[in-house]
Amino acid sequence: MKTKFILLLLILLITASYPGYCQETNSFIELNEINTEQALSGELFRPASPPDIVTYFNKSWLIGDIWLTDGTVVRNKKIRYNGLLDELLWQEPVSNQTIKLDKEAILRFHFHDFEGDTTVYFRKIYVIRNILNDSIEIYRQEIYHGDMSLFVSHTFYLLRKDKIQIGDNYFLKDIYKEEPVYYLKYLNNQAVGFKRFSRQNLYAFVPGNKEQIKQYFKENKTWIIKTNSEIIRLVQFLSSLLSNEIGI
Repeated sequence: MKTKFILLLLILLITASYPGYCQETNSFIELNEINTEQALSGELFRPASPPDIVTYFNKSWLIGDIWLTDGTVVRNKKIRYNGLLDELLWQEPVSNQTIKLDKEAILRFHFHDFEGDTTVYFRKIYVIRNILNDSIEIYRQEIYHGDMSLFVSHTFYLLRKDKIQIGDNYFLKDIYKEEPVYYLKYLNNQAVGFKRFSRQNLYAFVPGNKEQIKQYFKENKTWIIKTNSEIIRLVQFLSSLLSNEIGI
């Protein structure tokens, strides 16, 4: 009986160390990884000319998570966001090729560490275009979330064209400058854009509250709202005004 037990133990040890057994285990792990990658859909990123580096939110690839519309969360992927194109890019790990991800399939994404900040989230929102009276899907950084949410659009405009020389040839280089646009989204999910938070713009946004807005600027001893902390305080104030109007 003891001899049979020893033989059985030897067979189990030999089976566990057999190369074919190890290959099956590795294949199972790789299959899981492939399934995770297949959750991401997109196309090879082949622009006519490489985007200017200044138009990228993050100049280099950063690790991040992506939330998809089907409920899947794809984690720990190398991603970059380009504000000029309003596209999220992914570095495919096997080929290192750049993939432009399908915007329709994405709800939001998060950078694990953007220049020391672990709270950088982007969310896809719908914005109504005044000229065509229709809506488009855009990525915007979510700065504040509450009854009224604050988003910022990292958009760019063409500032000028500079002539540059490469060897014996001259080329025109597009020079871009960032012009952030802030979006306030309230309970009805409508988003209103602001290039600047002037008192006149705010009077139009919350009509009937002119005196309260004047008092807010006076108490805060500022006429120009620029920093994120100043804008967040302003959004909280505007949210309280609208909440009082609808009785929240």
